[in-house]
Amino acid sequence: MSGNSLSEKSLSGKTNSWKTVVGLEIHAQMSTRSKMFCACVRSTGTAPNQHLCPVCAGWPGALPVINQAAVRRAIRAAISLDCGVQRESRFDRKNYFYPDLPKGYQISQFYRPYALGGAIQFERDDGSSGVLPLVRIHMEEDAGKSVHAEDGTSRIDLNRCSSPLLEIVTEPLQMSGVEAARCVRSTRELLRWIGVCDGDMEKGNLRADVNVSIHREGDTVLGTRTELKNLNSFVSIERSVEVESARQAVVLEAGGVIRQETRLWDQDLEQTEEMRGKEDSPDYRYFPDPDLPLLIIESSDIDRERDSLPESLGDRRTRYIDQLKVDARDAESILARREFGDFFDQLLAAGLSPASASNWFRGEVLKHLNDREESIEDYPLTAASIAEVVEAVEGDRISVAKGREILQAALDQGCSPAKILAQTGEQVSDEAALIGWVQQVVDANPDAAEKIRAGDSKPLGFLMGQVMKASSGQAHPRRVQEILQRLIQHD
Repeated sequence: MSGNSLSEKSLSGKTNSWKTVVGLEIHAQMSTRSKMFCACVRSTGTAPNQHLCPVCAGWPGALPVINQAAVRRAIRAAISLDCGVQRESRFDRKNYFYPDLPKGYQISQFYRPYALGGAIQFERDDGSSGVLPLVRIHMEEDAGKSVHAEDGTSRIDLNRCSSPLLEIVTEPLQMSGVEAARCVRSTRELLRWIGVCDGDMEKGNLRADVNVSIHREGDTVLGTRTELKNLNSFVSIERSVEVESARQAVVLEAGGVIRQETRLWDQDLEQTEEMRGKEDSPDYRYFPDPDLPLLIIESSDIDRERDSLPESLGDRRTRYIDQLKVDARDAESILARREFGDFFDQLLAAGLSPASASNWFRGEVLKHLNDREESIEDYPLTAASIAEVVEAVEGDRISVAKGREILQAALDQGCSPAKILAQTGEQVSDEAALIGWVQQVVDANPDAAEKIRAGDSKPLGFLMGQVMKASSGQAHPRRVQEILQRLIQHD
């Protein structure tokens, strides 16, 4: 059995006496308008090589300039992860050759990163709170992207070159693959919440290198680590840790030696495969970048970013669930993005109860966004205009169905819900009018009425629909149901 690519299926029963230790390097592309060291637009999903200039393309003599917006976001991330922001830091050149690195080096921070210490909070497998200590966070530029075609050729897209990255480096900690994935998820949620990174793992805007080693319980020396490179989903993080730790156990049990190396994860085969020997820092020949000055972060810069931070995710979750009594599962949908919670708060400010705001936000706003794969920033209706329609529903002036129709019509027509609401007839609750419509429908459908009298309630929905049709949707649904049941039983 080869030690280079083993699936977990062949490893069962081999790993019980070994403990897995994981260290993470989380790479988060910061959501700035421009790149880290030039004015090119930071963009993903566009045609290849559209956003390039002499700086990010590595032309000789082109000089980099630090993006202040990226530095501000980096400070915000460091504060939120309880790091110590360093007053002085600097950029270094990390030298290596790869086709998508046109300069032949990457501008990073090695000797003097801008943030030290800190921690990631996560949930342990037993439900307890875990803390993964950080070594550092540093700023750097992203490389380009190799695109491999089915015909065996490879092409280079340099759009991503010099996009601003944060690299969050953790200490090694004993944990499972599930817990490792939770650490990355927790970090992603935090960075999205504070507006530092959009967290789109599918586009590679957040990805992780995972270092895995194993040792016997009670050993004080950690085992040799392998690095699993560029994992961009929680499933791949979880499964690759479990499979790689099991692979190492098989190698060691057979008397073999674990090599320090970089390995790739094959999601389809569920196995890790050798990529190359793992470099150490001397291999990169780091030296201070002569084109960039010392980066000075003033205390006023830190205070400004701390003051600009939104209400924390934990505090908002507590407010929604414990104080406003929003259902916990419903609250998680609202808390998926900070902008969702902001819109929900606007519905509350417009006068809706927490229950109504939750129901209409999830049922109408989120449904619309999910169906069209749009962001809430593009949603055209205001919270106040939605609240006006909901208040008409709760005031028994229109039905729930009519309220939904009005909101959808406003989206389709690109107009205000208030305009459509003003043209909508109010819900009819007059007893005589309702009895007339109900009697007309019952007389036209005697078989359905007879089934209801015999104890079959299924035709009731059909008759309700016929009454609503006869009334052009204006009959009060609850009153219609009461009258239907009364007339049928006493007919």
